Amino acid sequence: MSDRDDNPSLSRKELLRAGAFRAKQGGAYVAELALERLLDRVTPHVQRPPGALPEIEFLVACTRCGECSTACPPGAILTLDHRAGAASGTPFLDVNRHRPCVLCTDAPCMPACPTGALQVIPVHDAVMGTAKVARDQCTAWLGESCVRCSIVCPLKSAAIVVDTEGRPWVDPRGCTGCGLCVAVCPTTPKSIEVEAAPRV
Repeated sequence: MSDRDDNPSLSRKELLRAGAFRAKQGGAYVAELALERLLDRVTPHVQRPPGALPEIEFLVACTRCGECSTACPPGAILTLDHRAGAASGTPFLDVNRHRPCVLCTDAPCMPACPTGALQVIPVHDAVMGTAKVARDQCTAWLGESCVRCSIVCPLKSAAIVVDTEGRPWVDPRGCTGCGLCVAVCPTTPKSIEVEAAPRV
């Protein structure tokens, strides 16, 4: 149904504006996709610490000083080596294989950043990634009792919901990608992993 059908009172000018807005939205999506593909070719897609700017802005703002890594109490923030190209020397997280971000109450990594590459935001608003459950491996999804991921999750049911059959579901709207659920998952290989947040 066209805009004219939805609201016959729309003028030709309003219809043209609506069409231009939709075209602009489509163009912005295509531009984001192109930028994501370019970034994939020149830098690895990694999780950034809490409060990180969008990737291009982050790469420009980050001076590779290491202050955020030094400030991180659990030692979760690592540094990309020379193989990372333009991103070498920048901080990242590897919550699937290294250590989770524990979502420190005071989140010292963010204020430690001298350039604003890491913005100071409420730590529970951070978007570092999203956890994904492998249902074909998860103990709870295979009929056995296990709720470790939901117990350890600092955001509880805002991020991991356990249904009436005891199976965990990740709500991407609440998940920060901290990786605490990965750390406690008892299966080998892990039944829950975090995918890094989109970079644009």
